[in-house]
Amino acid sequence: MERNSPETERLGRAMAQAARDRSDFVGSALAIWERANPGRSAAAELRCDENQLWRLAVTPRPEGAAMPKAAMELANSLGVNPLALVNILRFAESAKAFANANDDGEMLMAALDVDEGKQDAD
Repeated sequence: MERNSPETERLGRAMAQAARDRSDFVGSALAIWERANPGRSAAAELRCDENQLWRLAVTPRPEGAAMPKAAMELANSLGVNPLALVNILRFAESAKAFANANDDGEMLMAALDVDEGKQDAD
């Protein structure tokens, strides 16, 4: 990938850092994944350099049923690992769903019900 001016790279990294706090950007999915995987870097997982990473981070985050196809196209256009990007975005969607769940014990109870059903079948 071509090198940008130092000023462009500095601004790009600053925008990428800001995008980590905005759920409508890929940067927020990268941040969620990195928090859940201490010691692992998204850049290494995506097999990309810092220039590719900041460009990815400031891209609008694809969601929903069209997410895998959009993520594959985005990854191919930026030259990052497409399967890793899809997995990171899926992880972030799952984390968002759990965070937004009405957790007054319903999810735990549902999980316990499933476990009890398995034990009864044994």
